[in-house]
Amino acid sequence: MYIEENPSRLVAPGRLYEGSTTVHNIPLLHGQVKVGVEEVTDAETPILVPTDEVTLVGQALNTFLAWPTHLVKHLSEHEFYSDYMLLFF
Repeated sequence: MYIEENPSRLVAPGRLYEGSTTVHNIPLLHGQVKVGVEEVTDAETPILVPTDEVTLVGQALNTFLAWPTHLVKHLSEHEFYSDYMLLFF
């Protein structure tokens, strides 16, 4: 997962759940995707689509988030991640 800064900054690698329409029983909005946070690289970054339980990336480890589609990028060019892993901006 990345956030929009200049330049964009990695805050957490995770997994995209294509075809999902909800996260924690809340419908995804247009331009959002469901992601699973598998690692945290910047725990203090605010979540872009916060919930009552999760407001910082550090609180999202091993859970699901809605994240803006344009800030989710495939990691297939990185050898140490599988083709299914993603970086979130």
